[in-house]
Amino acid sequence: MDGVLQKVVAILISVIIFFILPVYIAYEKEDDISYALALKITTDFVDSVEAKGYISNEMYNDFVAKLSTTRNSYDIYMEHTAKVYNPVIYSYTDDLTTIRAKFDYNLYKSQYESGTITVDSGSLAGTYNNLVLAYDLAEKKYTEEQILDVISSKDRTLSVNTSLDSYKLMDYRNLPALNSIYMPNSVTQVYTMNKGDEFNIIVKNKNTTAASLIFNLVTFGAARTHNTKIYVNYGGSIKAETYRDKTIVEDSTNYNPEDAPPDSGSNTLINSYITTGMVMLLNGEYNNGATHSNSTDVWTDISGNGNNATLSGFDFNDESGWIYNGLHFTGKEYVSLNDFDSDEFTIEVVCKFDSVTDVDSTTQSVLSSINDGGAGLMFNTLTNESILKRGKASFDVYTTEGLSDVTVSDSIIQANKVYSLSGSLGKMELQLGADNFVYETSAQLFGINGKYEGIPYDNNMVKPATGTTFILGGNPLAGAGAETTFKGTIYCVRVYNRALTEEELKENFKVDQQRYGIK
Repeated sequence: MDGVLQKVVAILISVIIFFILPVYIAYEKEDDISYALALKITTDFVDSVEAKGYISNEMYNDFVAKLSTTRNSYDIYMEHTAKVYNPVIYSYTDDLTTIRAKFDYNLYKSQYESGTITVDSGSLAGTYNNLVLAYDLAEKKYTEEQILDVISSKDRTLSVNTSLDSYKLMDYRNLPALNSIYMPNSVTQVYTMNKGDEFNIIVKNKNTTAASLIFNLVTFGAARTHNTKIYVNYGGSIKAETYRDKTIVEDSTNYNPEDAPPDSGSNTLINSYITTGMVMLLNGEYNNGATHSNSTDVWTDISGNGNNATLSGFDFNDESGWIYNGLHFTGKEYVSLNDFDSDEFTIEVVCKFDSVTDVDSTTQSVLSSINDGGAGLMFNTLTNESILKRGKASFDVYTTEGLSDVTVSDSIIQANKVYSLSGSLGKMELQLGADNFVYETSAQLFGINGKYEGIPYDNNMVKPATGTTFILGGNPLAGAGAETTFKGTIYCVRVYNRALTEEELKENFKVDQQRYGIK
């Protein structure tokens, strides 16, 4: 009997060692990989939140979707610890060494401004001088449920553009439950945090992994309470408040126009680009020549050729006009450039688009001369009727037949991201072979952020006719409607009277890339 028992035990041990143990080790390694992946996904999400200062529904859903790739289900706990600064008034003794009393600034503001606080009754009855304005620091915690309630809310979110008078007239039941609700536009709402706040997230698996299942089987359920194989606890301090610029929704903006790159002035900027054939250079940092002006309606050409541009329709306020180092368009403004009478030309623009979906415009003209033939740098919104163009930028060149040859980018345009666009039309010199044989070819070349597409030059292509005016931000001179209006910001414009080669376009892009932080 003992021999039979020993054989059974030996068989069980053999099965465990040679069959179950290798499988368990394999699944345990899979759990390790899942943990490492969940840790990376979580830290990336938290770091993004800390850098932006907000959470959007898209950000959270993307985070959850990435976690699902580990093939586990998770419990997710988020916590926002807000630092609340409450203004208070301290009254000191005459020798300024001891605090006599503390008052709520909101209740005693007028008396503080007069220099004396008088309390008629109660334990603090008396007159108080030597007033000092300070603050009390408190903390308020917001749970995951409150955060998700904000980012998924559709009816309790205030627009950032709500005026004070409109705010006062609103029914209190329509006001946000939390003071950190923010809505940049009618589509996306975000949960905002202030710089210095703390954000923490805990992620742990709630399913029983295969490794845990095998371990529980072997131990007859002795370790069933230890099924958590993936546990990530990560957090930190909020470092920025990018939502305070209401044109910024997602972290696609890669240029802070408020901080101009250091250089030695406009001459240094000019010489950093290809100068041969340059007939115009408009730059927002030097829109008034050697300086910047927030009210000028003439955009000065700093190339030295005197091709200044004229602004029309701008209100010169927080929405329409010069905003930091760029010119912002809302769809009704345009800028007239001088006539450039050349068979060959290159046009380059550094800009960003406010939105990729616009019910008012299926096509936006960034820089064009299409009212009398010629070419244009265009943006075809996601509402464009052409599937091939939809959501993409293009370089359109018109032909004698009234049609257009279009070179379209491969990548989909993102809102609030800086782009360097270029269109080159004409003859270009190319070198081939070890003997550096040089020949000329003709092409229509379109570039976006250093990537270039081209088609052969067609003799039927129409150059801008003599007297044609290039237009920034729409084409009102041709009576064009809303389909060609531009909504966004333009930072820099360059025009050449020759076709720049791909290598020259790349040289110019390197300058744009460094100057405007293009990724």
